[in-house]
Amino acid sequence: MLAYPPEGHETDSKEIFILGSARLSCLINHSAIQLEKNGNFCKLIRLKLGENKIRINIDGKSFTRRIYGVLNINNNPNPIAYAHPYQAFNTLNSEYKNHKTIRTSTQGAINEPASSGNILRSILISNKDISIPLNSLPDYKLKKINAYHYRLDLGIMEQDLDWIHYSELNPEIKIEQISNIIFDIKFQKPVINHKIKFKNQVLNISFTFSEMPLLVCIDPGHGGSQIGATSPKGIFEKDLNLSLAIKLATELNHQGVKTILTRNHDTEKSLSERVRISKKNKCNLFISLHHNALPDGRDPNKESGFSCHYFHEHSFDLAKFISLKLKASSKQDFAGIYKQNLHVLRENPDTISVLIELGYLIHPLESDLLCKKSFQTKTARILAKALLEFHKS
Repeated sequence: MLAYPPEGHETDSKEIFILGSARLSCLINHSAIQLEKNGNFCKLIRLKLGENKIRINIDGKSFTRRIYGVLNINNNPNPIAYAHPYQAFNTLNSEYKNHKTIRTSTQGAINEPASSGNILRSILISNKDISIPLNSLPDYKLKKINAYHYRLDLGIMEQDLDWIHYSELNPEIKIEQISNIIFDIKFQKPVINHKIKFKNQVLNISFTFSEMPLLVCIDPGHGGSQIGATSPKGIFEKDLNLSLAIKLATELNHQGVKTILTRNHDTEKSLSERVRISKKNKCNLFISLHHNALPDGRDPNKESGFSCHYFHEHSFDLAKFISLKLKASSKQDFAGIYKQNLHVLRENPDTISVLIELGYLIHPLESDLLCKKSFQTKTARILAKALLEFHKS
């Protein structure tokens, strides 16, 4: 059978892949195509502007596909939304190294004689609060970006910041300086409240974190008329996403973890509805399940493997954690971690949110692996274990 492209398909790419499966043989434009052991095939062919008649013979049955090459007025070979690998690992490491943590004693900066104005010299951080020794109450501003991110503007004219002291090995709070007196405050748990007081020449900001039990929102991508990608044997991505989501929910439920599915049958859900379900139920984690495809002009024979996607920085650790677990337990290639501007991730800032592409459904060999029930069961167990371990850590 022929799975892609459909009759009358238009593309501004100079090439297109022909995707399908055969029992015995396949000819494309009278040339024999080599089949994989499972019968799948994927052939990249050149296109011209206008009508392209592609003659196909699968197991002795001949037919024609008409594909139309159109002019790309922007001269852009890929859709704007197509992701590029996220390259921020070294940047993140350098941000940690740039913290001034040389001094390990609180003596010196705090006990120096007070001056007439405020001078920022030190910041002390525990697991629940931030303490800043000052001469007087500053004209500060504390802004909530989301539940995992606040921004503090101290409004102090002078700064001689000597050190930032973390009293815990695995702090719940981390400070990143973005200018002389403005700091980004990042949290490992969602903040539900904070209190500020100035006493004994110390500005103290204490945070209350959510201690709600783990509740996971599982989002099977696509559904209804939105079929997503298609395998060479005609299996729809929407069906694989749903079956894996149900298996993952079952695994988590067996571990005593409550789950919410954005859909539990073949129905259409808008991106906004999916986010609304997560927010309404106050889910701790949001995981969207997908299986990958490629735009025209890319060769599915050459790209395979799973990838993890995130948008807000507090979700990066989960994307990395899941990637490590899948890479250690799966035979698949690792296609990378992407920071990507996807609606279900961008519009869900108060929840740790990731989207996983479990593999390329259009890859001739990988597609068969992805469609196996045994593989889905194993993947569901890996993901469930990863989510539990991440939450506990």
